[in-house]
Amino acid sequence: MNLKPLILFLPLFLLLTPNLIYAEVGPNIETFSPQGIVKGIRQVSVRFSEQMVPFGDPRGLTEPFDINCPEKGTERWADQKNWIYDFDKNLPAGIRCEFNMKSELKSLSGKPIVGKKNFVFSTGEPAIISSIPFEGSNIDEEQIFILELDAEPTDESIASNVSFSIEGLQELVGIRILSEEERKPILETQYRYRRNKGSDKKLVVIQAKQRFPADTKVGLIWGKGVTSKSSVANEQDQKLHFRTRSPFTAYFHCQRENKEADCIPISSMYLSFSAPVSWDQARKIELRSSDGKKWKAGPGGRISENEEGEEYEGGEIEEEKDKKEFVHSVIFKAPFPQSTDFKIEVPPGLIDDAGRRLANADKYPLAVRTYEYPPLAKFPARFGILELKGDPVLPVTLRNIEPEILAKMMKVGNGKEAISEKIKEIFEVLKGKIFKVQPEKKDKNINGIYHWLKRMANYWEHTDRDKSVFGSMGKSFDGKNFSIPKPNGAKAFELVGIPLKEPGFML
Repeated sequence: MNLKPLILFLPLFLLLTPNLIYAEVGPNIETFSPQGIVKGIRQVSVRFSEQMVPFGDPRGLTEPFDINCPEKGTERWADQKNWIYDFDKNLPAGIRCEFNMKSELKSLSGKPIVGKKNFVFSTGEPAIISSIPFEGSNIDEEQIFILELDAEPTDESIASNVSFSIEGLQELVGIRILSEEERKPILETQYRYRRNKGSDKKLVVIQAKQRFPADTKVGLIWGKGVTSKSSVANEQDQKLHFRTRSPFTAYFHCQRENKEADCIPISSMYLSFSAPVSWDQARKIELRSSDGKKWKAGPGGRISENEEGEEYEGGEIEEEKDKKEFVHSVIFKAPFPQSTDFKIEVPPGLIDDAGRRLANADKYPLAVRTYEYPPLAKFPARFGILELKGDPVLPVTLRNIEPEILAKMMKVGNGKEAISEKIKEIFEVLKGKIFKVQPEKKDKNINGIYHWLKRMANYWEHTDRDKSVFGSMGKSFDGKNFSIPKPNGAKAFELVGIPLKEPGFML
């Protein structure tokens, strides 16, 4: 009857006993840091579970590890349980260090150290810190890449594990590493302001083995397997994204009344390029009218290399610098004759800054045409001063408007009888009076007039002239109807005078 409890208890006893039998008893390493892959390491720290050295100044009494690391450092005991190894400098990438516990190591009580005795860490594989051109740039079809790395890799591992992906191609494209002779002039021009002493060891200059297609996405794959000279290999891919620039083309543009219309003859014409062109070539582009008249090209937006090696934009170009300047466009300045045929002629063999020929050269000479002059009704100034007794007229320039123009005139009077209900808002702003200049007070009066003229000029300067001064009243305001004849016909470009027989402010 007493056997059942013993049978039930026995499996529980057998389940617990293995932990008691195989448990490690004795001093061991509780923590070891760092482990695995860690960037920017400067110190190794180890904590033991028991006291390893006597209290006081324990330096030099016990050296717990055999250290296999290319970078040097100094070891010390921080206290009785904590051991520190300080490197002389932050470890660069591509460093692998191994710490092996000495077999004879014992605790202060004389017990041997048990548990894990081998510890390994590295500062990671060679990685790209920066690139020229920088990621996201538009690149040339035969672009050369300058890669700045955080560790020095082997040429063999680069050649085997670095490649380019090209949009539309399934196969990766291999790379070639430029020789010292090839890369020296490139670094002197493209990298001279970023180079530090000794930095060349961590620079790699590469180029794809085949030409990239234009206007295509390109990826530079810094693949896993790239290995530092200290035998630390890359464990994952690093990819930089680029896009090749569009083909070298030239395109014409001008202002038009609508997309189907010809060019407005009073606005300039432009020929723009998809890539920079030397001004020495661009200055030879001409605009020629059907009657043989020529317009020379002027520089549009330009780029040049300044003392810092950066690009900037500007306008005029000095003659002696022609061959060093590049432009993005040329301009043919208006005005032009209306309703006239033109041709834009480009010099044969026009190339961009990369030596590429014009992809749409078959479109040139390019035929363009001007439209007729647009309608115009323009006063000579924002306001004017007319003689009080001199039979004055208000000049207005007219073009392409009706043969007889219907207009209205309103006089700003001093009396209430001149004001209608619909234009009261205007008279709240415009109030005037006749002011006589006395000969004996000439200087004082002239200064006063100048003051008011300046105030009026400032008022019109800050007035939105796209909107009528009559506000929302439109054509409904009261005023005097009159017509402005065009003696030479509707399309003529002529100056006409509007007679103002009475003194006062006129709108």
